[in-house]
Amino acid sequence: MKTLGILLSTAGLAGVGVLAVATPAQAAEAASCSGATSISSNRILRDHKPPGFGSVRLVRDSCSRYWAEITMISRLPKNAKANVYLVQYGGANAGRTLSCDSGGGTDAVIAGQRTCRTPKVKSTDRRVTFVAVAREFHNYGGGFEEISENATSRTR
Repeated sequence: MKTLGILLSTAGLAGVGVLAVATPAQAAEAASCSGATSISSNRILRDHKPPGFGSVRLVRDSCSRYWAEITMISRLPKNAKANVYLVQYGGANAGRTLSCDSGGGTDAVIAGQRTCRTPKVKSTDRRVTFVAVAREFHNYGGGFEEISENATSRTR
């Protein structure tokens, strides 16, 4: 009970609106999930022409958790950012789209960085498929504009 009080008071001081505490079963599952496998990937191209500037991957682990990752070839300059989106088709959450900026993600790629990932989504429903969509943006003085986009194949 004392630990819960400390967590709640810390969350209040930090201004956190939502508190998520993993149960022992969730922690054990996360520890036992292994074998993160890239199930689909693609290069990030500008104007759909080589050379590639990075890669987008759809990943699954042994616990049927899915996520999307983006990795740029080099660190982004000050005027750039990149993000990846995990799009779900089918099932109860059809149409759900999560990005690196979603809760549980690692935040979008910004200046000086190369990679980010979306939150992990558990799905054992055979009707559910996913696609990972990567987008790169540059700001040339008028705000961020998309300069490249590419996606993985839609798969399970």
